[in-house]
Amino acid sequence: MRCDDTTDHSLLVTRFTLVAACGGAIALFGVIANAALAKLFVSKSNYRHSPFFFLGFVAIFDTLLDITYILLLALPIASEYFRWPEIYSFWIHNARSFYIIGQIFKISSVFCLIAASFERYLMTKHWTFTGFEYRSRWILLVCVIFFAIFVKLFTAMEIVIITRPECDVYFQRYAVGQLNNRSWLSGFLNMLTICIPFVTLIFLNGGIVWMLRQQNIQQLRSLITELTMGHDVMKIRRRNLRCATNTLIVIITAYLISNLLNLFLSLVEYLKPGLLQHQYPYAYRLSADLASLFTVVGNALRCPAHVCSNKDIRIQLFDSIIHRKPKPQEKNSMRRQSEKLDNPAWISVLLINHDDDKSSGTNETSACIRKNNGLQAVFERDNIRRLSNIGIC
Repeated sequence: MRCDDTTDHSLLVTRFTLVAACGGAIALFGVIANAALAKLFVSKSNYRHSPFFFLGFVAIFDTLLDITYILLLALPIASEYFRWPEIYSFWIHNARSFYIIGQIFKISSVFCLIAASFERYLMTKHWTFTGFEYRSRWILLVCVIFFAIFVKLFTAMEIVIITRPECDVYFQRYAVGQLNNRSWLSGFLNMLTICIPFVTLIFLNGGIVWMLRQQNIQQLRSLITELTMGHDVMKIRRRNLRCATNTLIVIITAYLISNLLNLFLSLVEYLKPGLLQHQYPYAYRLSADLASLFTVVGNALRCPAHVCSNKDIRIQLFDSIIHRKPKPQEKNSMRRQSEKLDNPAWISVLLINHDDDKSSGTNETSACIRKNNGLQAVFERDNIRRLSNIGIC
């Protein structure tokens, strides 16, 4: 390993612009936007007792993941660029914790997305199904978190501190990296945690969009809605259907874009260990940084997708930001309208023994990204690979 000031400085400027400046700004926006979205979905009873339950916790984990991106990638690059040895030393001593916590946040977010997509898939396929029970959602959420912790602790790779005493510059003397995993079983399981959620989300969201476009099913639902609730309500439901479909298309596209590069790098690392690190070190590091940037871009796009496609979310989100309280009559009428649209009279007759928690849901937007994402840092060394695989898709 060499201590080349010219090459390192040129690479540092590029990485600072890409990761710290652009990525840090986008991650900061994602923290604010996803935190506002999480507050809306989790604090509001009508959203919390609806399919938005899992999307609220997806927003929570995405907020924490964006914070981890800032601490794990933007902070060390900025401290090296501006020559802040105290901050860089703090990062060196806490990089292991940031890495493990970030991976757990990411996998939890993905599994919550899968749960939300599966619930929406069942609601779209079986038009008498109004969603999981409120208690079942909490049980499933706890299982998701524990399973994410178990999977990541089982497949986690060793994080090491690299010391190069021959380097005079403090920032070149220490680096954090991830050892190549020589166990084929652990590497194979790690690849499964990347590929399976990716394919599952594509299948579920693709199935939702396909079923929403089936003319015979939609004509039957429109006819029943028009006969029971009137022509105007049918038009509103049709508009909500278009909004949900458009939201899915935007989120799926963002998810695919933000994960394809990370998936490609992970596959090459597993099939040809050391190929990219040794033959294309400069391009490899920038590619890993670009995959990390796609991660935070995918997270940041979720809130605008909801805001642009759902009028109720847009109004309530803006009201919560400016602290404007709606009038009681407007709030009650909005809730009654949502209950009528999502749980019409003919569904109530069929599900007369259903739990009361389900009747307070609002308009469902079926939208799940993926995101998943890849928080990755790369270090030039012979036996160390990129600090990656926080993204599991």
